[in-house]
Amino acid sequence: MQSASIKGVSFDKSKGKWKARAQRDGKTVHIGHFATQLEAAKAVEKATYLARDVETTSLHPKLPADHEAIVARAQRTKLVAQHNTLVETPTTTTLLEAKIFALMLRCIRKGDLEVPTAVIPLNELFPSYGGHQHELLEAAMLRMMSATIRVPELNDEAVHLVSLCDSMRYDPETKLLVATFGKAVVPYLINLVGNFTTADVDELLAIKSNNTHKLYWLMRSWQFKSPHTVSVDELRELTMPKKTQYERYSDFRNKVLQPSVAELNELSFDITYTERRQRGKAVTYITFNIGKKPQPTKQLELSLESAPSVELVSTNLLTPLQQKVQKRLHKLKLTEAQIRKVQHVLAGDEAQLTTLLKETYPILRDFETKAKPAENVAAATMALLKSTFPTIWAAN
Repeated sequence: MQSASIKGVSFDKSKGKWKARAQRDGKTVHIGHFATQLEAAKAVEKATYLARDVETTSLHPKLPADHEAIVARAQRTKLVAQHNTLVETPTTTTLLEAKIFALMLRCIRKGDLEVPTAVIPLNELFPSYGGHQHELLEAAMLRMMSATIRVPELNDEAVHLVSLCDSMRYDPETKLLVATFGKAVVPYLINLVGNFTTADVDELLAIKSNNTHKLYWLMRSWQFKSPHTVSVDELRELTMPKKTQYERYSDFRNKVLQPSVAELNELSFDITYTERRQRGKAVTYITFNIGKKPQPTKQLELSLESAPSVELVSTNLLTPLQQKVQKRLHKLKLTEAQIRKVQHVLAGDEAQLTTLLKETYPILRDFETKAKPAENVAAATMALLKSTFPTIWAAN
């Protein structure tokens, strides 16, 4: 017998059952059909309560309104950083997790007062996304949500564990992964001073194994104090989850160390290592000599010097935008030959010139404020220009 009208409940004559609906995010959501009006009313009440609970808690991050700008800005980011406490803590167990972690770091900007919500397009994780990939993504999200970091304490007996991530959510409509770092991890990600390590995003995304990802960060953090000696047991702990560690050093060397070092040496590293034994016993320590390959920018500079001469255009013949670009390049310590090359390459294209000013501003700011005193500002500028306008540079 039908009682007074109940919000969200109506009788569906075609099915002979009571239909339940509720409001969520401003939309009407169908809950289901029920045998009685009371059952339908209870279902509406439960759905309404859950919707209100989600709105008033941080169970999952909402997609930021400016998510497109966040993605575009992140994709222009070349370097990421994290505190060495995170570097020395195994937080990922698979290559997919390592890539997600790198792309979350990429969303952090220098000077952020709090870690922003990370927005990651799925096409940066998978060439195509389907059933199997969905399972892999969900498994990676679950592992990252359960990952913990042990924060050092003055008292060795004290234990302080923090969560790597607060929340992760995949939005199927936009095909975006939306994630936030754990609040207690925030100090290890922003306003870094002293004990931190930087990494190249493109190199991180090119790496083919999680073990190599871990070794990459370690090599970056140890590079300034090379040669660096570490025990085999510690290196094993730092690069591999406990359940997959190889007890025999020969297995660890052949299946982890050698292939990872070889992969890193294909990037910007020049790494060699020496195995050390104690009184003829098994290898117990490894000494790493960590160098860098010569920067390709030096070859570019030489090629510019020997390139066909392109006359530097008189300032009187330049547009205001071209004059601004020329002044910027002088401030960035480019040679006259390099400036001529840039003028020739961009050929007065206003969109490209505007992009150049925008992209080189952070380098100029850091140079003038001495934020990076050891950086070769001209070399850094040329590397940026080559990566920003790859097609144009190749064509010219």
